[in-house]
Amino acid sequence: MKRKILLVDDEEIFLRPLAKTILSAGFLVDTASSVSEARKKLANDEFDLVVSDVRMPGTDGIAFTRLLHEEFPDLPVILMTAYGSIRTAVDAMKAGAGDYILKPFEPDEMLLLIRRILEIHDIRVADKYRISKNQETFEFRRTIVCESGAMRRLQEDIENILKLDTTVLLTGETGTGKQLIARGIHYSGPRKNGPLIEINCAAIPETLFESELFGFAKGSFTGAAADRKGHFQLADGGTLFLDEIGEVPLFLQSKILSAIQERKFIRIGGSRQIDVDVRIIAATNKSLEEEVAAGRFRKDLFFRLNVFPLRVPPLRERKEDIPVLAELFLRRFARKCGKRISRLSSRSALVLQSYEWPGNVRELENFIERAVIREKGEELVITAEMLFPAESEEVLPYSSEIPFKEAKERVVSFFEKRYIEEVLRRAAGKLTDAAKAAGMDNKNFSEKMKRYGITLDEYRQG
Repeated sequence: MKRKILLVDDEEIFLRPLAKTILSAGFLVDTASSVSEARKKLANDEFDLVVSDVRMPGTDGIAFTRLLHEEFPDLPVILMTAYGSIRTAVDAMKAGAGDYILKPFEPDEMLLLIRRILEIHDIRVADKYRISKNQETFEFRRTIVCESGAMRRLQEDIENILKLDTTVLLTGETGTGKQLIARGIHYSGPRKNGPLIEINCAAIPETLFESELFGFAKGSFTGAAADRKGHFQLADGGTLFLDEIGEVPLFLQSKILSAIQERKFIRIGGSRQIDVDVRIIAATNKSLEEEVAAGRFRKDLFFRLNVFPLRVPPLRERKEDIPVLAELFLRRFARKCGKRISRLSSRSALVLQSYEWPGNVRELENFIERAVIREKGEELVITAEMLFPAESEEVLPYSSEIPFKEAKERVVSFFEKRYIEEVLRRAAGKLTDAAKAAGMDNKNFSEKMKRYGITLDEYRQG
């Protein structure tokens, strides 16, 4: 995920250009013109770093840093000031700032400082993971729900490699829990005392990929004032999780392959090889076989990653897990919101299982959080209207208030419509392919489509 930075400065003429510079470097940015505004944003959003001016009306930057250190002890802070002195530096560090920078400064100078502070923070987080590894492992085993046959089979495969150092390739749709499984494999494996460094390949600008993965040497380009470690080196002795590996630019794949095979690499601008001992876990929601066939992914890198492939099933293939996951999320968000909701209503599980959840576990989690926020009582009631706002009549078969024959007809219609839509989606709107997959001839399939008002144009790609 992209790192999110909060900029706090009362000078609009300075704040906007700085925000634009940081945004163009691949970060997410939000701004505040006062400490009170910044605290409101911190209460409603999560940030990876705060960059604040020292001199502002009302609460100054140093007092603000003290507050942050108390309320968000793991949130790093950089202070900016046009009035530099030894006393300012001492006060900033005592307040808990990671560093401070004198105005005016060059954009590259600020970007290097941001990356250095975040790198230090990542190392500290990795150390914290090492300290709390037993708790982390327990959380993983408790959180992975395996009521369904599909997840039990996946669990058996995972248990086969927990004590090994094998390279793992996790495949599956977005939101299925690949990151959580990667963490569980690391913290239950032989490298659990080493760092787990996670990198989302889809969130890195192409121009920064090599420096992020392999680091750079001092003086290798303008603004490179010091050596910087890349993610491969930060993961030394532990695990490097390459999420969305299919997004890695083709030009860099040979260097990644070499680093995995040889366990050594050279930084940008460097002259010596750096040895690393890293376990690789990669994940993708793409078909790497198709990417190889299309020339977008190296075949040799695919074979190197595909030592032990694990397919994480989508939520629609593990319906038995939905009520259990929903209960788990309910308890979590009820505690977070300070509410006394203790259970799902008896009908809620059926309603939840009737939905396909295209966003998978992540979508279910977000849905339950919204439902908990809105719920007033002690029982969470999920209605058809909440999931199918435009189709609530079609979900009425789950009610016992209508005659059996009518309920049965509605159930059949409900299933048929969604089945036809799903087959068409998988066939990219190709009628013959969809009909063949459904075991029907084109005429009957077309009649079903007409009955439910489904058109091919809705599913054709490009």
